Amino acid sequence: MQLLRVIVPRGRGSELMKTLDKNGASAITCVYGYGSNPAYLSNMLHIDKIKKEMVSAILDDGDTSRILDLMDERLRASNTSIAFTTPILTDGEEIYNMDYVALYVIVDRQLGQRAVQIAQENGARGATLVHGRGSAKEVKSILLNMNIEPEKDIVIMLVKKDLVQSIKNAIYEQMELDKENKGIIYSLPVNDVRGLVEQN
Repeated sequence: MQLLRVIVPRGRGSELMKTLDKNGASAITCVYGYGSNPAYLSNMLHIDKIKKEMVSAILDDGDTSRILDLMDERLRASNTSIAFTTPILTDGEEIYNMDYVALYVIVDRQLGQRAVQIAQENGARGATLVHGRGSAKEVKSILLNMNIEPEKDIVIMLVKKDLVQSIKNAIYEQMELDKENKGIIYSLPVNDVRGLVEQN
């Protein structure tokens, strides 16, 4: 089984979900997010957020290549989308068989862009940022017995294997992730990538 993640421009998620459903994918979901523009001028003008949708689905191993091939031409034509798969179950064998690794950073809301900036300063090309909520041992209670759950930024980026450790170390140190409740960073192996502009 493979977990497929496809990041597309905002508005294209529904069509993609229908295609995946017709071709045997299961547990299909879509969330809103933002892509980052590595251009210096865009960052300075604070117009570096590009609206995106991230579609996730579970694929059988036998269907993965066929479904990725089906999407490949569209992904290349648009040059604004990317698809990648990570294994859900492994039998202990070496699974880092691609040149890329999926790097995830989960931090408090508004800090995700800082993680992206650090990653780009250390060689990453782009990233997708998704907003979410976390759970904590102590959840604050406010008026009318409503609970406040801490808001989070989830940063997802594909980076070359030889850059992963330096990017992880830089984010870990500069964002002080060794301190309690500051955030977490982890990586997952990638089996296949489509639509990615080659990183230097």
